[in-house]
Amino acid sequence: MANIWQKMDAAVGDITIRANRSLYVDFTLPYTESGVYMIVPIKDDRSDNAWAFLKPLTWDLWVTSGCFFIFVGFVVWVLEHRINEDFRGPPYHQIGTSFWYSFSTMVFAHKEKVVSNLGRFVVIICCFVVLILTQSYTASLTSLLTVQKLQPTINDVNQLLKNKEKVAFQKGSFIEGILKQMGFEDHQFMIYNTPEDLYQLFENGSKKNGIAAAFDETPYIKVFLAKYCSKFTMVEPTFKADGFAFSWSRKFLGTLPYRGCGFIIGSSDNTRLCLSTSKGIY
Repeated sequence: MANIWQKMDAAVGDITIRANRSLYVDFTLPYTESGVYMIVPIKDDRSDNAWAFLKPLTWDLWVTSGCFFIFVGFVVWVLEHRINEDFRGPPYHQIGTSFWYSFSTMVFAHKEKVVSNLGRFVVIICCFVVLILTQSYTASLTSLLTVQKLQPTINDVNQLLKNKEKVAFQKGSFIEGILKQMGFEDHQFMIYNTPEDLYQLFENGSKKNGIAAAFDETPYIKVFLAKYCSKFTMVEPTFKADGFAFSWSRKFLGTLPYRGCGFIIGSSDNTRLCLSTSKGIY
């Protein structure tokens, strides 16, 4: 910004509105919103092992379901074995038939007839529970097998600070000052110029002269994620910025740099319109 004041009248580009820069230039209205986010790699938590079919239900639910079917088989046997030939015979045959009938209701494959009304009522309740359980299980298993469970490798900045991880930002960016205020040290900083450079830093990793995370403004992050969206994601923290705008030298507009806060403070004479203050229009 100091170069604009000394050598140029205006600058057109992706210039972030900052209070300290307004000491030297005036900004137009922002043409896009901006903010600082953190970019981190993502990991796929999708299960590829042979026991993935057990994961839709917790162990508590598996045990509860098993106990429920055993209980249903016992109740049906109590209600049917005196009046139903299918549930009679040697003890081992009765036990086997009861368990078979109970667990076959999971796929609605039971062929033994239920004679008593109470037995039929118990079977109806069992079938209703099985219907709900199988529908929930199928939906959950489908989600596990088809939808990628993508999670960020880094959840917050404190994790980076604790592990002394290296981070990156664009060359010449004001983000360096923000990172220093957060507690990062100079030896943790890496600089990049293009999205390809940033991708290479991530590929190297923090232990191979690479990085674990990067900080950048929202428009730049969107450009990066548009190319590498399958491997990276944008997470908090969020630092609000005033957006991108064009800048005009105060010398060109006829004002002097103010060495205080980032606002224009002038006398009553400066509020009057004259040719020198309006030459930018003409």
